[in-house]
Amino acid sequence: MQLENLTKKNQEFVHIATNQLIKDGKSDEEIKVLLEEILPSILDGQKIGLTARSLYGPPTEWAASQTPDTSDGDNLPENDNPWLMWVDSSLLIIALLGFVNGAMNLFTQGAQYGILTFIIVGFGVGAGIYFMYHFVYRHMGDGTKRPKIWKAVLMLLLATIAWSVIFFIANMIPTSVNPVLSPIAYLLIAALAFGVRYLLKKKYNIRNAMQPVR
Repeated sequence: MQLENLTKKNQEFVHIATNQLIKDGKSDEEIKVLLEEILPSILDGQKIGLTARSLYGPPTEWAASQTPDTSDGDNLPENDNPWLMWVDSSLLIIALLGFVNGAMNLFTQGAQYGILTFIIVGFGVGAGIYFMYHFVYRHMGDGTKRPKIWKAVLMLLLATIAWSVIFFIANMIPTSVNPVLSPIAYLLIAALAFGVRYLLKKKYNIRNAMQPVR
């Protein structure tokens, strides 16, 4: 194996994963085979700045996934891949915005937003939600890394300001390239976003970025 070519972070990933595999009763040969399967991807990821954790999640959870609980086939570790968590949060925001905007405008003439505004705000707020997870929520269960109250409040304030700026900029897009759709269309977009989010969550078991890690 090419362990000497790994970065310190990736070596740590392999070390923790190996210890977990040993605890799970894997033999030396089984551990060697499992690690040789992922090392090429880890080495390739290093070249573009990706860590083993970003590719496979926490090492203990990856190791646990190699010894599935046969008593419950759905008991899989949550996937904390940043890109998947961002998309998951963004789809939720787009779905909520579409439902609220569509439902309100079916009965009353309220504020209406263009489709590009929806997409930009959805993915912008989704990024802010992951920002809060990365710097605050994922450390809530770790006493040694748990952020201080003032830091958590500061992060929330920064995220709120960023969301406001994104929403303001998105509203400045001219209607010629940002058409307003009918209420029914927005309700359909909401349903589609919910559906796609459900399918992605079911397939990849994506961790909820709005739920603190315990």
